[in-house]
Amino acid sequence: MERYAKGQINLWDLVNTYEWEFDTAVPEEFPSTKFCPKMKELYYNQGLEYLKNFPGYADKKILEVEAVFEHDIDDWVFNGIIDLVFEDEEGRLIIQDYKSKSSFKSKKEQAEYARQLYLYSLYIKDKYGRYPDALRFMMFRKNTVIDIPFSETGLNEALDWARNTVKEIRECWDFAPSCEAFYSQNLCNHREYCDNKL
Repeated sequence: MERYAKGQINLWDLVNTYEWEFDTAVPEEFPSTKFCPKMKELYYNQGLEYLKNFPGYADKKILEVEAVFEHDIDDWVFNGIIDLVFEDEEGRLIIQDYKSKSSFKSKKEQAEYARQLYLYSLYIKDKYGRYPDALRFMMFRKNTVIDIPFSETGLNEALDWARNTVKEIRECWDFAPSCEAFYSQNLCNHREYCDNKL
């Protein structure tokens, strides 16, 4: 999607590129659960279906692709990489983030994920002189678009969360593990040698 948005590959090459490069780009084994014993196959097929039906960005003005930025907050620096920033056909400024999640479990979880995009909005305001009109999650496995209208309240909540998190980290001297079984056994980068693995 990055290469397409940058004009490096054509719309009609997306499916073939995905098929040719998937195993090289995703060499890891996927975890197997009783609910989804063939997770890698499921994710592959859902990604393929998304690309087969992807209409392209002909009606959008692409402004940023994988934009790397830094933004000063208080006495620390927030940095991020924004998947996509564009203006739609109505001139609305949109921050888009691709997610492999099929959906959010709740409005609370959605709001927690939205903090990331709200913090990205600080960079957008600096660069374009205005906040985005919407924060968009593209849940590509299910081809679902979730738009969150930008609000100052949401931005302030995200800033409060970020400040409190930095304060908590700075004041913490005990980093005891808090392990969740599935994450600990399948996803944690230290699972091969961690004594706390469940």
